[in-house]
Amino acid sequence: MTPNLFRPMRLWAPAVCLVALGLPGVSSAHSLLLSCKPAADQMVRCVGGFSDGSDAAGMAVAVKAYDERVIAKGTLGGDSSWSFRKPEGEYFVRLEDGGEHATEVDHTDVKP
Repeated sequence: MTPNLFRPMRLWAPAVCLVALGLPGVSSAHSLLLSCKPAADQMVRCVGGFSDGSDAAGMAVAVKAYDERVIAKGTLGGDSSWSFRKPEGEYFVRLEDGGEHATEVDHTDVKP
């Protein structure tokens, strides 16, 4: 009796196909980026975007105190930027896409 060499392949083929279909999603994953720098007149300008080069226009951005109290909030403009008056004390800036992506910049990282 000759063994059926294709039987193991029939068992694994559906799993291999599912893994292969999932790979394009992994390779197209991207990260949300945010950069904040001091601007004139005690302002801070932040620019957001994705690691794949796409912009982040319209995304929600907030300046928060360390106790999570919102100091200022807005949305990134058409050029993916937003400016706010530098608050007194410690703060961080949080950018969210409304889904699974978010990033933060601490006030200690706001440098020219």
